[in-house]
Amino acid sequence: MKKRLVVLTGAGVSQESGIKTFRDSDGLWENYPVEEVASIDGWYKNKELMLRF
Repeated sequence: MKKRLVVLTGAGVSQESGIKTFRDSDGLWENYPVEEVASIDGWYKNKELMLRF
């Protein structure tokens, strides 16, 4: 018989351990406009910012 493992994960799973989430008031998305770091236009306008993000 083969043993199997299932892992369920998603947004907020790390919150209980104290890691900041993207949507917290001081989270990652608060420091950068989404359009600048998570869009193709942002890539073309400021590739370095997106790579640092």
